Amino acid sequence: HAHIMPYDYMADAVDQKFGLAKVYTLVQQLRAKHNNTLLVDNGDIIQGSILGYIEAVVDRKDKNSIIEAMNMMGYDAGTIGNHEYNFGLPLLDSLVEASNFPWLSANTYNVSDDKHRYEPYVILDRMVDGKPIKIGVIGFVPPQVMIWDKMHLNGNIYVNEIVDSAKKYVPEMKAKGADVIVVTAHSGFDLSENASENASYQLSQIEGINALVTGHQHYVFPSSRYATTPGADLVKGTLNGVPTVMPGAWGDHLGVITLNLQNDNGTWTVVDGGAKAMPTVSYGADPAMVALVKDRHEQTIEYVNNPVGKTATPLNTYFSRVAPNKVVQLINDAQLEFGKKHFAGTEYENLPLLSAAAPFKAGRHGASYFTNVKSGIAIKDIADIYIYNNTLQIVKVDGKDLLKWLEGNANNFNQIDPNKTEDQTLLDYNFRGFNFDTIAGIEYQIDVTKPKGQRIVNVTYEGKPVTADMEFLVVANNYRASGGGDHLLGAPSVEIVYSGTEENREVIIDYVSSRDVINVELVNNWSIVPVETKGNVVFRSSPKGKEYIEANNLTFVSYLGEGADGWA
Repeated sequence: HAHIMPYDYMADAVDQKFGLAKVYTLVQQLRAKHNNTLLVDNGDIIQGSILGYIEAVVDRKDKNSIIEAMNMMGYDAGTIGNHEYNFGLPLLDSLVEASNFPWLSANTYNVSDDKHRYEPYVILDRMVDGKPIKIGVIGFVPPQVMIWDKMHLNGNIYVNEIVDSAKKYVPEMKAKGADVIVVTAHSGFDLSENASENASYQLSQIEGINALVTGHQHYVFPSSRYATTPGADLVKGTLNGVPTVMPGAWGDHLGVITLNLQNDNGTWTVVDGGAKAMPTVSYGADPAMVALVKDRHEQTIEYVNNPVGKTATPLNTYFSRVAPNKVVQLINDAQLEFGKKHFAGTEYENLPLLSAAAPFKAGRHGASYFTNVKSGIAIKDIADIYIYNNTLQIVKVDGKDLLKWLEGNANNFNQIDPNKTEDQTLLDYNFRGFNFDTIAGIEYQIDVTKPKGQRIVNVTYEGKPVTADMEFLVVANNYRASGGGDHLLGAPSVEIVYSGTEENREVIIDYVSSRDVINVELVNNWSIVPVETKGNVVFRSSPKGKEYIEANNLTFVSYLGEGADGWA
């Protein structure tokens, strides 16, 4: 995710927990120890940090430092991830052209001629112990990218299902002489039978695959997270017998797969194998790569420190998944102001205008992964509030589909049983915080004692109940408007009525910079239905949230202490 240096640009501080420059140090050490190695990337590398944003949007140059870094590392192959499409096909095509290695995507095709947009796979000729071997490498991307980046991809490419594509091309690679087949799937784990976005578990069950590199979910495999996963051997690092790795995110781990090969009369077989994810925290950044990206790194630091405005009160996301939140409120305030100006004097002027926004940094990557803006607001703080380069879109929905949207948001919570005496966890930590929208402009409550799909109650607009036939405009982003998060998938009334080039971040910058000081006032338009429980209902957050509880008199939250893992 474009994290080359061990540096957090949003915090404007060195962070030794990640960085491709650290990965490269480890790669070189392993290459020095082992004669027969391949280096592959699992995708989502050109987008995700502010440096990547500068490369693609702010100051695009002939040479992209991320691709230059990959070329320096000597990759054998890269896989197209869904975020590779975020800046459009022309940029991606130019980066593929500038790479000294092939980019793979076996399930991606051109609409114009039904041919693969990128190489589906490569068969690499190598020598092992003086004997020739053919190693096949094949890549996959989630087909849901057609929803997430619809604005760039619709009419240009289409993406087929991962598992279906693997069943087609793995035998083809074998027929073309591949002795070993390595799958690099930008896809995580979903054990359901019809898994699509995260289909790596199903890939591990396909005959002929010898090694599996997974990703997309930002988790680590093998790790204790998968202790109960059927077929997972966390000691060997295999999944259903296939050596498998998922190396976290941002270069915080290097996935290492080891295959023991045997040659009998010219025929290669994989005798055994395993995998591990090696943390990079204790490795230094490679000096040559540091020098390579020095100018872009320094430019990024200068860029993020450009001032935008000030806030009268601290803005943080410590409790953004359990209560109305000022960071989310700020995003909605800015989007509502944009929407009102845009629709003034148009046919939509008198339709109820709402806005949807979510907390993007709400603990996904650990107890320190929260937004916390104190007073001065620079570009780095806006990027911390809104970490994605989404563009603003406005949709028209009816009351029925608005309710569906709200129910999708409510999947943020586990179902709570009031009669249980033991602790119950309020939040579903597998649910992404960026899918927990607050929809401003209406009032509603969430009943967490109810099952999914039945939790939204008391929905009103200006004090009157929302009915199925009412129409609303909702300011959102391209990800949500196109069906990202599944809140609006299959919602027949949804119509995108505005799709501009403005990034949501730019809208927030304009809102903040037009005021001497912003003073975000919580509307408190949603709440959890109060319920008496026999036991505690608990959730985790940053230990820094303790002072926020006291300062803001959050009577519904009690601090229970800090655990050994750093969470409160």
